[in-house]
Amino acid sequence: MPHVNIKHFPRGFTEAERADLVERLTAEITRIFRVEPGAVSIAVEPVEPSRWTEAVHAPEIEAKSSLLWKQPNYSQPLPAEGNR
Repeated sequence: MPHVNIKHFPRGFTEAERADLVERLTAEITRIFRVEPGAVSIAVEPVEPSRWTEAVHAPEIEAKSSLLWKQPNYSQPLPAEGNR
């Protein structure tokens, strides 16, 4: 514990971007939760824009809105791949 799962529209990441994201998230998570880096796990999951509503928005944002510490700032219809 804790585990972070980031869902996003598909795109490529360089090894440097991946390492930077992991380093920064791990640093903040260990600081806030007061755990060792070995306790942190991070998953990064691409989701096609055409599946975003059914795979992410409905089950994780709408259905679990009371758990969100930050609400998204996009309006319906959801952002398309070309205008995110």
